[in-house]
Amino acid sequence: MKSRSRPAGSSRRAESLRRAGAAAGARAGRARPGGALSAWLATLLRHPALWSGLLAAALYLPALSAGFVRDDHELVEANAFLRDTGHLGRLMVSDFWEQAGGVSGLWRPLVTLSYWLNGRLGDWQPGPFHAANLLAHAAATALMVGLMLAGGAPRAAAWIGGLWFAAMPAHVESVAWIAGRSDLLCAGFLFAALALDRRARGARRAWPGWGPMVLLAAALLSKEAAAPFVALVAVAEWTEPGPPRGAREMLAWLAPYLAVTVVWMAVHVVVAPGGEGALDPATLERGRWTGWLALPAFLGFLWPGYPHTPDFTPALPPAHWTPAAVGGAVLHLMLGGTLVLLLRRRARAALPLALFWLALLPLVGLALVRGFVATSERVVYLPSAGAAWALGLAVTAPALARWRPAAGAAWVAAAALVVASAAVTLRLLPTWRDDGAMFRAMIATQPHNPVGFIGWAGILAERGREPEARELLRRAETLDPRRPEIHLARAAMGFRHADWGNVLAEARATLALDPRQRDAQVFEATALVRLRRFEEAEAALRAMLARRPGDPDVAAVWGQYLLLAGRLGEALPYLEHAARWKTDDASLEYALGVASDALGRPAQARAAFERTLALDPRYYDGWLRLARACHELGDAAARDAALERAGRLPESGDGRVARLRAEFGGSAP
Repeated sequence: MKSRSRPAGSSRRAESLRRAGAAAGARAGRARPGGALSAWLATLLRHPALWSGLLAAALYLPALSAGFVRDDHELVEANAFLRDTGHLGRLMVSDFWEQAGGVSGLWRPLVTLSYWLNGRLGDWQPGPFHAANLLAHAAATALMVGLMLAGGAPRAAAWIGGLWFAAMPAHVESVAWIAGRSDLLCAGFLFAALALDRRARGARRAWPGWGPMVLLAAALLSKEAAAPFVALVAVAEWTEPGPPRGAREMLAWLAPYLAVTVVWMAVHVVVAPGGEGALDPATLERGRWTGWLALPAFLGFLWPGYPHTPDFTPALPPAHWTPAAVGGAVLHLMLGGTLVLLLRRRARAALPLALFWLALLPLVGLALVRGFVATSERVVYLPSAGAAWALGLAVTAPALARWRPAAGAAWVAAAALVVASAAVTLRLLPTWRDDGAMFRAMIATQPHNPVGFIGWAGILAERGREPEARELLRRAETLDPRRPEIHLARAAMGFRHADWGNVLAEARATLALDPRQRDAQVFEATALVRLRRFEEAEAALRAMLARRPGDPDVAAVWGQYLLLAGRLGEALPYLEHAARWKTDDASLEYALGVASDALGRPAQARAAFERTLALDPRYYDGWLRLARACHELGDAAARDAALERAGRLPESGDGRVARLRAEFGGSAP
């Protein structure tokens, strides 16, 4: 059947009428007070970015009541360099983990700056840190929707992709864990940079402009995952509708981004060069082959029914060519082949696939080259945007829309996926409430991973349940006998009982497996001081002071060494500095009290001994020292109360309480 022909010029007249009507509407809007604002609000309320961002924020409201968990303690809560004044400049140009006691080869100054600001604005309480993560996730979600629209996706596709990205259970680790902020900032800045780049290209500008370049730099300074940005822009350029651009034009467009990336890489190598790992050759080789297992795990993370768990670590393959490793390699070939096919067709679906696959390749490469396996769920935060984008395109594909039953089924399936993802996300949030909940979840879902057993053992030991803790460490040792954290946990238990010989042995066993372990170095030096092996202790402590000047843990041990060596005037400043940051160390407060008393400062000594006993009421020598300090201050009631408390302890059988009562005139009851 032939279509009816229209008179010549009818389409032009219709377009003229449409424009005239739009102009009249615009004039009417300007004539009415608030008309433009009302129109803007109406547009905003219909925008998928708004509702996707609101869903992202609403889902994580329960996380606001969570505490500091695992890495949060070292990076934020107990990071004296972050909390003190005068160290920000050094923090910004050092390894991300250096000031928290580690070496990582990572440089993330914007994340460090965000922690620095967050702590000062929120009084170093965990709630404001979690609120910042929540807002960062909501912003990243909204920006991802904006990127989809700037990349040519239909609005319906943006609704699907944005809502699923907001609700993905794989994002819980990045959002509910304060240490996951690097993923949120990196992704948000990258989405904004790529969206602005596409807008600049659509506006036919001669170059991208400063905005995308600054945002790319911000993404790179938040996390190394932004490194493939240049490749993503190249894919977007090639698949842009219209005649293909020449190589020279494309290179001119990419050159500013390439320059930013090269400069970042050069500075990164200088600031955070990293170092050799502590893996033995056999484990290193197996770790390399684990890289091929990463992609199947990453794909599984996207599914709500996957057994989601904190800090997922796959079991190392027993040999090179296991079926799982081969399957992972084949999966990479399939994704790479699909991307090549889409690029040959200049299909816009190539960009979301590239966002997913290229963002994961550096992690796989790191495993294959260095044996470093990074497979926790947080690493898919950025790549998952590509998966959400691809889902939106698939559900709204024109070929599917032609068959209404299939299109309806696709929409129902997408809605079910979003709802199921949101439900699982809400279920997972309590596992990030505190360390205990997290480690118990790891044990339940990853019985092959020793980290959960080691972490839960440490918590039980702190609660006085040492037999259970030692059994958990034995189980961890059967899973991985070369895990240095096992010996470190045993050293910590020995420390609580002043078993200095055992502390020294376990600390040195830790350092034999990982010479960079800062806590083991501190344990070793402390044991040497307490065993009065002063020459060895001084050598170890001077080396640590040179590497980490101002570290309160090192200052505490150095101050105690100086105290025992009789160098009281030198000891006091180090002990006072350490006590500012180590507010939970009874032995440090005791040493500070002894030094203050010896230097004729009874008031300061009394305060230090009172803090000692508030932390550890069973500190026998603390009660005796407190009694003497109170006596020197003329406070007989407090002196006698301290002696009375000391007399209740089993150690009072040594007769020192009775001798002090006699010395003080027998006035104690």
